[in-house]
Amino acid sequence: MLQIGALPFQVKKGKIQIMLITTTSGGAWILPKGHPESDLNQAQVAELETYEEAGVKGKVCNSKLCKDFKCENGGILIIYPLFIKKTLDKWPEDSIRKRRLVSIKEALNLVTHKEHIKAIKHFSSYENSTILIKISSKW
Repeated sequence: MLQIGALPFQVKKGKIQIMLITTTSGGAWILPKGHPESDLNQAQVAELETYEEAGVKGKVCNSKLCKDFKCENGGILIIYPLFIKKTLDKWPEDSIRKRRLVSIKEALNLVTHKEHIKAIKHFSSYENSTILIKISSKW
C-alpha cells in the first residue's frame, strides 16, 4: 500500500519547526499523509493532505528531497518537504485532529510511528536542513 505525506515546516530564528497532527483517534502525533489520487500528482496529494488534515496551506518546496520509507505494515510512505505559507483557523478535519508546531527535537520525542521518525531525521540531517532553511528565506 502506497501513502503520500508531507513534512510541513517553517523556519523561525534559523531553526526548523515541524507541524505535527494527531491521528483521528487522538492517540498519536504523526505527519499528514493520505493515499494517491488519480487526478493529482504526488506533490499535489501531499499539499492536499496537509491542508485537509493540518489546516496548512503550503507548497512542496523541493521534490528532490522527497524520500520513501518502508512502513511496518509493508507499505511505502513517500514524504515531501512542504513549506508552510499560511496556517488556517478552520480546516476540513479541525474537529477530529489537533495540530502542533514543534522543534525537530520535540517532534522526535512526540512521534511514535517509525517511518515518521525516519522522515524527520532525514529532513533534519545537516545537509537537508540547510537546504530547507535556504528555501524558506526565498519565500
